[in-house]
Amino acid sequence: MQQLPEDKVKEASQGLRAIAHELRLSVLCLLLERPMCVHELMEATGAAQSNLSQHLTKMRLLGIVDNEKRGQQVFYRIGNPAFADLVQALKQIYCPEMCSGAARGE
Repeated sequence: MQQLPEDKVKEASQGLRAIAHELRLSVLCLLLERPMCVHELMEATGAAQSNLSQHLTKMRLLGIVDNEKRGQQVFYRIGNPAFADLVQALKQIYCPEMCSGAARGE
């Protein structure tokens, strides 16, 4: 049996820890729909700007989200399609009522 590469296991573990926080996971679920500015994310999550910014920075540094400045606002989107797939899978497991029938094979 082939041994798993230790560096890849550590990288995967770090990525999973990064999205395991409730606020970060909530943000990613919101970003599945469309890019959002910080103000919209604050309203949707109820998080304070400083707290939200810290979490967004962590996810940006790990390559999970990307940001784009548009005028005075910064918009965030999921930067890695694989994370979008992972969050969508979690959404189908834990929030199936929020997923379309087609996504569940209906």
